[in-house]
Amino acid sequence: MVNETEINELLETYLSSYEKIKPVFDNLSEEKLEFVPAPGKWSIKQIANHLCDSEIMAVTRMQRIIAEETPQLLAYDQNNWANKLFYEKLDPKISILIFGLIRQRTYLLLKLLPASAWERKGKHSERGDVSLLDMLKTYVKHGENHLQQIHNILAVVTK
Repeated sequence: MVNETEINELLETYLSSYEKIKPVFDNLSEEKLEFVPAPGKWSIKQIANHLCDSEIMAVTRMQRIIAEETPQLLAYDQNNWANKLFYEKLDPKISILIFGLIRQRTYLLLKLLPASAWERKGKHSERGDVSLLDMLKTYVKHGENHLQQIHNILAVVTK
């Protein structure tokens, strides 16, 4: 059985991540946006563009779980996407805005669902069966993890 209080808390955290991430991009110089903290790691600009694309994938996966019977949910190689989709060149402010708009709309959709919807499942190509609740938890953590990653980069680059 799904805990309604837990769902509401997760939804509020899911939505609030945009409000926490957006101000970080208000006054960042190109130097800070493009700083790569270590070989093989992403810059803040790349993280912003990843968040946008990841959120597009998230909403697609969640909508498919809601609307279809046990849909196939494809994995993707985030590093390939970062390298081949020009994450280092795309405008991070636009990507963060898109991330926020998608989160806001998805939040509104998810708030409308009956409790039974949270137990609906999809079949992820790498993780196997995942419920809608599992997906929400994953993307709540995803936003929080990347916000922390951004703060860690800023702590290094502003020293």
